Amino acid sequence: MVKLRPHHLLCFLGFRGLGYNDHFTQNFSKIRIKILKSPKLLLELETQPDDICKNCPELINGLCRSTNKVSKKDEFLITFFNTKAIAVEDAYKKIKALEERKFIALCQDCEWYPLGFCLEGFRKLKSTSLFP
Repeated sequence: MVKLRPHHLLCFLGFRGLGYNDHFTQNFSKIRIKILKSPKLLLELETQPDDICKNCPELINGLCRSTNKVSKKDEFLITFFNTKAIAVEDAYKKIKALEERKFIALCQDCEWYPLGFCLEGFRKLKSTSLFP
């Protein structure tokens, strides 16, 4: 089981190797690959900093400076999934069913959203299967 802030599942869709710094990007990429290569992996969803957050410059003394913004995303997804533990493939099946307007509303306040990668990744998920 891997502890994960559920909004990171959305971030995985738009990730293109960019990040706050090399240390953060490499860590994010490593965790993303591990999770996406393991569709049966059980995720323990939480609203506290996870292993991805530990290398984020927004995390200061164990506290996220963007807590209000990202906690709302995490709380929405935990409610949307109706569980705090979910397999990776089941989480993405549910995300795939999410309305695009809801995805946009969730993600548009993120500093990475204007790059367009997130919406592109969400649309790709809607039109294809993430897992064979």
